[in-house]
Amino acid sequence: MNTSARDILVALLVSAYPDLKRRLAGRLGSTELANDALHDTYVRLHRAEIEGEVHNPRSYLMAMALNIASNSARSEARHLSAFEVETLIDIPDESPDPVRAAEARSELAAVEAALLSLPERRRTIFRRFWAQGATYKELSLENNVSERTIRHELLLANRHVHQATEDLCAAELQNRLSQVSSK
Repeated sequence: MNTSARDILVALLVSAYPDLKRRLAGRLGSTELANDALHDTYVRLHRAEIEGEVHNPRSYLMAMALNIASNSARSEARHLSAFEVETLIDIPDESPDPVRAAEARSELAAVEAALLSLPERRRTIFRRFWAQGATYKELSLENNVSERTIRHELLLANRHVHQATEDLCAAELQNRLSQVSSK
């Protein structure tokens, strides 16, 4: 009866399993990884078509198990660990909810209202500086004034907008407190 290379390898794997497992655990650093690699080797041997003769069956099995372990490690590296998944789940949702969106629209409306009450030049300087990123020099050339005047105009505009939005926030806070205290 002629024995195939696959049958010889399977028989060796079964008979030398403890020794192969010990050697593999030393190379992989884990008995569990060695167990998994040897199990996968056994399964793969049953599916494999091995042509010709294997000159060193023990080395062949070790190389096969090490390759399987290496492929498994690469595959696992592509997946998130349980800790990483847990961390992602705990990330708070930063997208605005309807209440925050309404508050933001209200605050923006307050800023717009404050800007409309500014003199035209001051409003234009404010918008060009904050929304369009214009420099002091550009603004001074556009308005035929010194950079110091531009800084002063921006200071006055900033104070005005800050005061207007602060008043709005204070009024809204008082409104919320009155709603809470009346309940």
